Amino acid sequence: MAGGLVAIAVLVASPVASGADKPAIDPEKVFKRKDADGDGKLSLEEFKAGLKEKALENADRRFKRVDTDGNGTLSLEEFKAGMKPKPAGS
Repeated sequence: MAGGLVAIAVLVASPVASGADKPAIDPEKVFKRKDADGDGKLSLEEFKAGLKEKALENADRRFKRVDTDGNGTLSLEEFKAGMKPKPAGS
């Protein structure tokens, strides 16, 4: 699940020259870019905005998993927690 958010973040994050092949992902920048109304929360619509068709297929399920308090929005903390890689073997 968290890997899915990383994949989604990669789709919306702009590459940063870091000397590495992978773009650097700053969860706070991605969150702020997606927070269209600036209320400090991501609605499902904001979460899905700009996603490619492949990522949209599982966006609802991923959103619900990361929305740990079940209020229908993602806080920055929930978004960042969802971007952390899962420990090996889980």
